Amino acid sequence: MKATYYNRDGDNITFEKIHNTNTVSMSGFTYYRTGGDKHNIEFIDPAGGPFIQIGTDVGRYFDGEPKMIVSSIINDGPKTVLIIKM
Repeated sequence: MKATYYNRDGDNITFEKIHNTNTVSMSGFTYYRTGGDKHNIEFIDPAGGPFIQIGTDVGRYFDGEPKMIVSSIINDGPKTVLIIKM
């Protein structure tokens, strides 16, 4: 299941729920900032948005899906993995 968020810089941020897991892959951005430390990322903020932090409901990007609350963030270069609890 995929969803696309069109941010204010014209980037297409893609959220993809990985089947049968509690993860959502987030991609489609080049420039971003993170907060926290190397082992505990508290937020990721791609240039142009969206700002995603622990506690954010990314289910809102998927029409009609239940809440998907971010419990941790793993930044892996061009892709970010959001660990969610439903």
